[in-house]
Amino acid sequence: MKTLIFLLLLFTLSGCGSQGTFLDDFLVLGGSHMAQIDEYFDLNNKQHEQLEKNIDSDLNRLRKERFDKIAKTLRQIEQSAQKAGNKAVMSSAYKDLQKQYVEASPYFKGSTQKLIDSLKEPQIDTFKSKVEKEISETKASLGTPSVLNEELIARYKKGLEYWVGDLNTSQEKSIVQFTQDHPYPWSEKIKNKQDILNRFMTVRHNPEKLRRFAEEFIADYPSVRTPEYAAAITSYEKEFQNFLDLFWVSMTPQQKTRLQEYLIGRADKLEHLAKRP
Repeated sequence: MKTLIFLLLLFTLSGCGSQGTFLDDFLVLGGSHMAQIDEYFDLNNKQHEQLEKNIDSDLNRLRKERFDKIAKTLRQIEQSAQKAGNKAVMSSAYKDLQKQYVEASPYFKGSTQKLIDSLKEPQIDTFKSKVEKEISETKASLGTPSVLNEELIARYKKGLEYWVGDLNTSQEKSIVQFTQDHPYPWSEKIKNKQDILNRFMTVRHNPEKLRRFAEEFIADYPSVRTPEYAAAITSYEKEFQNFLDLFWVSMTPQQKTRLQEYLIGRADKLEHLAKRP
């Protein structure tokens, strides 16, 4: 889930020291890690360095304009966690962070535009081949859902551990059970991915349309989804939010304390970063 990834990004960033670039701090766990972008497009050294600078610039603007707002959201989640009898802490946090993710995404339009403008035809062909390979591999795994579920289980476990620390055996089993009871819409996702790739390739020879489509993909991803995938993933996310609320009930006092302390610490750090020149 992109929202979980966004949470990981924030927590990773706010836990880092002053070493490395702002980009390195922020993207170390993200799905848009620099290495992934390089792999998709086979960027040359100059392109890589320029992309890093451009994303770093976008992130710095995000830091100055939105980190204090994100910190405020984290503090609100922490306050919600203090209320006795509140069983919707985790699902509310998910929705609040999803809203922050949506509002942060447009900040990367600039670096996206510059990346698209720098691409050569062979690099676009490389991108097409690698995405088609991913689609083919996912299709091949549809007959063995347990393989795909392993990926989800690992992702959800990592995301929850960032909130609360180590999970107990019962909590880990509950994640496995959720993936079995509520199958992820892989078929719809495959078709959505293929549709997006087709639209990307259709406009590849029109720089303005290609740039506009890429910006839309980055700034407003839900708008480029197929209706079928949009409906399926919305339904799945509702089930996942229900799972998060059940997970909250299963948490130990120590895990809840860890969550509250962690949220306060991340909010403090984000506020500090927001004030940096």
